[in-house]
Amino acid sequence: MSPNESTIRDSNFELLRIVLISMIICLHYFKYGGALHALTPSDSNYYFTYGLESLFIIAVDCFILITGYYQINGKFKLKKVIDLWAQVIFYSVMISSIFWFAGIEPLTVPTILQAFFPVITGTYWFVTLYIVLYLFSPFLNTALQNMKKEDHIKLILVSAVFFVILPSINFTYFTDMGYSLYNFVFLYCVGAYIRKYNLPVKNLTYFLLGYLMCSLLVFTGVMLLRTFSETPKYFFTDPWNYNFIFVELGAICFFMVFKNIKIQSQTINFMATSVFGVYLISNHPFVLDVLYSKILHCADYYSSPVFVHHMLFSGIGVLVSCLIIDFFRQRLFFILGRLIPKSILFSLSKSFRSIFQD
Repeated sequence: MSPNESTIRDSNFELLRIVLISMIICLHYFKYGGALHALTPSDSNYYFTYGLESLFIIAVDCFILITGYYQINGKFKLKKVIDLWAQVIFYSVMISSIFWFAGIEPLTVPTILQAFFPVITGTYWFVTLYIVLYLFSPFLNTALQNMKKEDHIKLILVSAVFFVILPSINFTYFTDMGYSLYNFVFLYCVGAYIRKYNLPVKNLTYFLLGYLMCSLLVFTGVMLLRTFSETPKYFFTDPWNYNFIFVELGAICFFMVFKNIKIQSQTINFMATSVFGVYLISNHPFVLDVLYSKILHCADYYSSPVFVHHMLFSGIGVLVSCLIIDFFRQRLFFILGRLIPKSILFSLSKSFRSIFQD
């Protein structure tokens, strides 16, 4: 969810980032708003909710594919780690402080630790895994760049068997639902392969249909598990897991749809710089606890004929609000960045690079 590695941003992938964060906001609307747990097959909005959940569940996997696609040719930059860490701490501390002083959340030792050490404590699970993946990226790149094409394919296939296929049928101990470093590494390798060998996209329609078909299979699997409780759990795991086979395949297909879209837009590129900030704001634990239940009152619209409208306007409202907030955060960081002596960052960068060069 962080900016890509290229100096000139590719608007097709920047647009993809905006689409993906919008999907995640909708997923949170359904989950934390309670619709996924409250709706039943007799409700008019049940199939709509479950259908969109199945369509949007690929978002997190797509973000890692983008990372592998760009980072395979990128260099490790300490500045990027510092920038990411600074953004995470800024939003974690600021949002937590607002909730503490407003008396909405209690000021306790655990919440203080989570606020000031969000990466270490896993306040944002994605950020923690992403930073670890980025720290491993120089070593992954060395291996992948010196690997023959057939060996790269074998690596992906073996990884797919143990990290995707077997977990999809509950036949392995890798049952973490895709919230794992090895799932991120698998997707990183796939993204790197697509970039390294420049896989052609002759017809976007095929990949779009592939994405829709995978989403339909995910939806069908969810219906089987939710509707028929006697469905054997060992036949397949929860289709909404990030490492479920059709979620992974759907993410790859969706990624390929955007790969060869020809578009260049400064507006899209500018908006995409705040995608990470949108995630940090909207996904803060305190925000999730109150936004969809006490501010947007999602529960009042479960069975309402305006449920779809409420979801759309709520999602747009959350996205736009977070974009505006992050715009001012960027201005603040720009001012602070000019005040911090560059010699400090240079010394840190030089020391850190020496670790990888020795």
